[in-house]
Amino acid sequence: MIPSTTRRLLIHRHDLARTRVDEQPAPTEPAEGEALLAPDRFSLTTNNVTYAAYGAAMRYWDFFPTGDADWGLVPVWGFANVIASNVDGLKTGDRFYGYFPPANILRVVPAKVGDHGFRDGTEHRQPLPPAYNQYFRCSHDPLYTPDTEAFQAIFRPLFLTSFTLADFLADNAWFGAERVVLSSASSKTAYGTAFCMDDDVETIGLTSAANRDFVAESCCYRRTLTYPELTTLDADTPTLYIDFAGDRDLRSTIHHHFGQLTHSCVVGSAQTVELPKKQELPGPAPKFFFAPDQIGKRTKEWGAEVFAQRLGEAWSRFHAHVTDAQRDLLRVVEGHGLDGARQVFEQLLAGRVAPREGHVVRMDR
Repeated sequence: MIPSTTRRLLIHRHDLARTRVDEQPAPTEPAEGEALLAPDRFSLTTNNVTYAAYGAAMRYWDFFPTGDADWGLVPVWGFANVIASNVDGLKTGDRFYGYFPPANILRVVPAKVGDHGFRDGTEHRQPLPPAYNQYFRCSHDPLYTPDTEAFQAIFRPLFLTSFTLADFLADNAWFGAERVVLSSASSKTAYGTAFCMDDDVETIGLTSAANRDFVAESCCYRRTLTYPELTTLDADTPTLYIDFAGDRDLRSTIHHHFGQLTHSCVVGSAQTVELPKKQELPGPAPKFFFAPDQIGKRTKEWGAEVFAQRLGEAWSRFHAHVTDAQRDLLRVVEGHGLDGARQVFEQLLAGRVAPREGHVVRMDR
């Protein structure tokens, strides 16, 4: 059934602490070649804060335009059902995993519809990275099981970054480093990256004193250090830095401390919403890692089937690691509706979400 109104969670593009839920007129029936999807379960993590912080620079606001220059829809990952379709191969009730607005409905123009899913051919999305436009049919998705939807919603988008980042660094022979230092080591993308790394390099997780035990008990890093302990590390060992924090002062400390910093990789902004600014730093210039680029490279080199197989194998190992009851790495917290999503986003923005928590929102029916 098509809802009577469209409800959306809006974030102010220039002041992320300002949020509101609004209502729009009821959507119309889909035209020929269109379908309507109703998101009903999605996650919210610091990854979504990064999407908002880099929304203009990385064009995340462009996926789901609002028509308002000041207010945007921060993309979320999760599941949706087809509620109306005028497309061959898509019927009401079909369930898909993918990239959605925090809203109760999404109009798509499915292209290349097949057993495994479709690509959204909506005109404004075509210049955007294709990895974000793919929707996976749950009934034919090798990574999908109904009982793990919450885990998938939380970790799947993060782990895709983790897997491709670890592969990118290995593909570049770790840029000559013998040690990899990861900031915000308690973040899910950070410890997923460390989990995917070979034993060829030493992995060191940097974290706060409050999260030190969690990071150590994750068993994803060789060593765990608090931020003040960073400068106790040997400065002459070839070192690679992965920045999940976005902390300019920390980045400066690392660049000045390590005399043989081989690569400085920026991934996220777990500790800030400020856009990166140019810094005069010794050593290599920080470079932003963009997962779709590595996905595209490996898909061409390996083929889509081999890429999916290798990702799936790593995903299975990671799922077993995280869900091992002895580690206690994940406690799913379920919220309800867009008002619940709004509260979670505000908590994430303020840094008030514990690393063990994984927040999933169920939409009101």
